[in-house]
Amino acid sequence: MAEERLIDDDKDKKYRFRINADGEEELVLDPDGGEREEGDGAEEGQICFDDAPYDEEYAFGGEEQAAYEADVRARNFEEYMAAARADGEAGKYSTALEYLEKAKGIYPDDGGLAALELRLYTKDLTDFSQGALQGAADAAERVAENCTPEQKSALYEMGGGPLGGMIGELQSRCDELGEVNQRGKAERAEAFAADNRRALTFFLCTLAAFIATAVPAVVFAAFVYGANSGIYVALTIVFGVAAVLSFAAFLIASRRLSTTSRRVRMNKDDSRTKVGREYLACTRRLQALRSIYDAISP
Repeated sequence: MAEERLIDDDKDKKYRFRINADGEEELVLDPDGGEREEGDGAEEGQICFDDAPYDEEYAFGGEEQAAYEADVRARNFEEYMAAARADGEAGKYSTALEYLEKAKGIYPDDGGLAALELRLYTKDLTDFSQGALQGAADAAERVAENCTPEQKSALYEMGGGPLGGMIGELQSRCDELGEVNQRGKAERAEAFAADNRRALTFFLCTLAAFIATAVPAVVFAAFVYGANSGIYVALTIVFGVAAVLSFAAFLIASRRLSTTSRRVRMNKDDSRTKVGREYLACTRRLQALRSIYDAISP
């Protein structure tokens, strides 16, 4: 077919687009300068789509497009899962978990994914070190929510027995640490409470002394300029000095009371002592292991 060109002689002429009987666009010469022919359904310089066919399924993708996209997601998910399993068997747990993160972006609630994630974090339920325990506990929550009873049974058979024994030993250790921690707190609490009572008594006495000396000093000072006798001057000086001394004692008592009160509060916090911190760490570990055990128990 010969190629059509617009030559210089045609540059001042009017052209427009229209849809022919076959639904195709075509460029036609408008000899009347773009005047609209009767019934042609097109305007100058515009494409008319009034007669174009409309396919709703084509316009919005349709069921075939949705099925295709679902199939692509499923294939990608299976590829990520297969890669994670392969790397896990090869001991490449970091890259295996990266593949699982990609798979989780496709089907986050898949039970098989949750089970595999728990296996990777714990090396098939044999490693419950502190570095892996947090991720394993999070994976266990998804196992409890998404895994089937069969998947949970498989995980339990893989490591449920040894995990239960580990929990029993750790429970005994936590109970022992808890007793030592509570006994130490009780012994310290008695001594700290006695110090706090003495500090409170000293604080109240110095406060009363300051008030008892400061008020007369102010009162006698008010009479100094109106009285002819020097007695008020002397009394003002005496009570003023006493007020200053009692105020200094009051500041010391306030600091001592603050210290003893803080010790009483700190003694209630388990994280303030070495034994208390060990007890807290043991308790957190026990809770994490129990969450995993409960998640895989059928």
